[in-house]
Amino acid sequence: MTDFDAVVVGGGINGLTTAAYLARAGLSVGVFESRGQCGAHCDTVELGLPGFLHNPHAVWLVPAMSPAMADLDLAGFGLELRGTDVLFAKTFPGGGSVVQALDPTVTDASLRGVSEHDAEAAATIGAYLGEHLDDTLELTRRGLYGAPSAALLDRTASFHGGLLERLGLPVSGDDLLRMTGLELLGLLFESEEARTTPAALGEFTGQWPSHRRLGPLALSLAGFQLMAVHTARGGSHALTHALVRCLLAHGGEIHGTSPVERILTDGDGRASGVRLGPHAASPGAEVTARVVVSNLTLAPTFLDLLGEERIGAARARAVKAFNYDDPQLLAVMYALAGDPQFAAAKRDPAVQRSWVGYYGGETLDVMRAAFSDLATGIVPPEPMGGWFLPTRADPTQAPAGCHTAYVWTSVPPCPRRWRGEALAGWDAWTDPADLAEPLADAVTARMEAEAPGFSDLVIERHVMTPRHQEMNNPSAIRGNMIGGSAIPEQYGENRPLPGIVTGGASRTFVPGLYLSNSIHPYGATHLASGYLAACEVAEDLGCRDVEWWRSEPLDWFLANLGSIPLNLGVGDAGPPGPPAAGA
Repeated sequence: MTDFDAVVVGGGINGLTTAAYLARAGLSVGVFESRGQCGAHCDTVELGLPGFLHNPHAVWLVPAMSPAMADLDLAGFGLELRGTDVLFAKTFPGGGSVVQALDPTVTDASLRGVSEHDAEAAATIGAYLGEHLDDTLELTRRGLYGAPSAALLDRTASFHGGLLERLGLPVSGDDLLRMTGLELLGLLFESEEARTTPAALGEFTGQWPSHRRLGPLALSLAGFQLMAVHTARGGSHALTHALVRCLLAHGGEIHGTSPVERILTDGDGRASGVRLGPHAASPGAEVTARVVVSNLTLAPTFLDLLGEERIGAARARAVKAFNYDDPQLLAVMYALAGDPQFAAAKRDPAVQRSWVGYYGGETLDVMRAAFSDLATGIVPPEPMGGWFLPTRADPTQAPAGCHTAYVWTSVPPCPRRWRGEALAGWDAWTDPADLAEPLADAVTARMEAEAPGFSDLVIERHVMTPRHQEMNNPSAIRGNMIGGSAIPEQYGENRPLPGIVTGGASRTFVPGLYLSNSIHPYGATHLASGYLAACEVAEDLGCRDVEWWRSEPLDWFLANLGSIPLNLGVGDAGPPGPPAAGA
């Protein structure tokens, strides 16, 4: 007699997704989470002044793409997505900008303002995708929410080959699979504005466009199409809460303050349950299950919870070499007395209607040099990265008239040098005065240049480093936010590493053990890795074929696109905010 049909180790959003699907399918499910609450990378907290809600990890939410929105009725369980009509803004020195909007005419006008050639290239991509809409949707759906396969790669290469031919580029679909995103964008567009905007979006996804195999991603982003990018009413934790409510409503159990110290195996080497650690609410308790799903990342799952003696020296060596070194962020979270006014809005007021944007990286050469620096432990001399203003979409995340901002810049986890000064690697994050605060000052100065008067709006700020990320979630090695680097040897059919996953996306070489983290495509709020694990466990336990489990990726988004509230906090400069901290 087993305690559960399925035990899920870790209550992150993808583990919760797996658990909620399995519970709704009729299985007995137990989630064991080391913290007192779930959703370590999907939190919303007051870091300082009351009323200012900060999202220190996941900020933009993309569950609207996921089948889980309909299958699990996440909106019915309290997830209220909110956005702005302008989806993304990249600003440039001198007041220029490129914006990407729900209204394609706004996007087209923005591109034509920098290059007729580039606007026509983007329009050609859009036309091709529209003419082949069924293939476009199917490849997007299977690419994110299906197990990687040679057949899918062949189909993708053929599809892209036709598009590249239409664009007149001397590149085949197979060539594209080997290219970096920066290489493709340099061929496709003539202006630096058009080239660097999709590259910036690629960095937002956690997939650096300097890596090989990311040519296809860059090509898809170069069409400047619709994106399912939102915040939620009350902040990112609304996604965690909706998943928790769904799981509990279908009979699942969540055991907090219950760190797992060991995945148990039976005499045949099959995963058969877990043993809780000495600091758990029930120290040393053993819980049996038909299957175990680990929502921890690769290294702690196999090195800590299983151990070298059970996985073998060769596999242990490979897991020890698993790369966690990008993407990492230094994030600066601000409480603001009003809405920043970007200089670029003088030419294009649409910039003020975007809650997501990017600063710096003005040319591909600048971006290429920055990514090269990051890969060698050097912090780029000038910060470049992204900004979020969640309160433009959801004003409930700050007091009336006020706003919050989250501004990030990519950093190496073990910085060796910045602006000519030697640094102590991982230990450089120990003392904030060594790097964190000076780099946050540089980020603030850059935001001041982008939005004059920004500094005067700052009531307080909080800095989060990769060390903070790992402290908050030890499974996020070196603060990695997607379960392991999206580099060629850990990408697609290689993810997480060859030989770890067998017969799908989540089934491991240990019978009865599945992964919902570190697997294809990568950990994110699209919930794809949790969905894939749920599908494969349900298939193996004979409960996948149920009537309600029928939604396709993107269906919910396309059906509800017109009903998601927009621009609720746009234009709300408001009265002066609360006094500065300590005043």
